[in-house]
Amino acid sequence: MNWVDAAFIGVVVISAAVAYFRGLVREVLSLGAWIGAAGVAFLAREPLRPHVSAWIEPPVLADAVGTGAVFLVVLVILKIITNMIADRVQDSMLGGIDRVLGLVFGAVRGAFVLVLAYILAGMFAPETSTWPTAVKDSRGLPIVADAARRLVEKVPEAYRPRLVEAPGPGGPTVDDLLRPPARSRN
Repeated sequence: MNWVDAAFIGVVVISAAVAYFRGLVREVLSLGAWIGAAGVAFLAREPLRPHVSAWIEPPVLADAVGTGAVFLVVLVILKIITNMIADRVQDSMLGGIDRVLGLVFGAVRGAFVLVLAYILAGMFAPETSTWPTAVKDSRGLPIVADAARRLVEKVPEAYRPRLVEAPGPGGPTVDDLLRPPARSRN
């Protein structure tokens, strides 16, 4: 186990701890608020374009300002609603269950972040020979690589990113060192 494995564990543990204290309801509703705000901003972009373009000159900047403003307003409204609902759940008899389920959700989210990081690392640094030795020697990397492969298999072929093979360890493994040499039958 090296520092990369410790970082893997740290990401999962920190994500789980944050989600434990926030609770499952707050975590899921917060995620939904971000997705909902992005969806409303995307849908409102076309109807707002003529109104915002009258005030802001470059059309690209007008789109960005209009979409950003709608996104922020909707996000604030949804976050207020999320906090009201989540506070009621945590103050109820379901507060303990909400926190434990939040812990599980946070651990899964942390693992998902690691898988996404592996996919992005493969896209931006496809030559695993350039990866640091500590990353190549990580015991957790094959697990993350396998999870990334399984996730990418679910993506339609046209949109599937190319994955790099998990690099093998930089030197001989413990099994290689402990295995007795092969004997000749002569």
